[in-house]
Amino acid sequence: MKIYGAGGIDPVRAYNHQVKRKKEEITKDVAPQSDSLEISREAKEIQAFKNALAELSGVREDLVRSLKQRIETGSYQPDAEKIADGMLEERLLDQEV
Repeated sequence: MKIYGAGGIDPVRAYNHQVKRKKEEITKDVAPQSDSLEISREAKEIQAFKNALAELSGVREDLVRSLKQRIETGSYQPDAEKIADGMLEERLLDQEV
């Protein structure tokens, strides 16, 4: 048997065509997906606590203002014994850690 010419089926082209058709079928059958994220109750509580802490100043502005005014006028008389006790207490706490 003799075959004349190269007019036969190109196997690479046939394979590529078949792969392309399969991809098209798959994309038609599959509905577009979207990502989703669910945040746990604990994570929501933690975020609420973080937000509440961010709103807290940590500085008692009224006390600072009062002390500043008393220092400026010379009427601030700190209790030296109380300060010394506080310093010793801090030192003892530092040694425990």
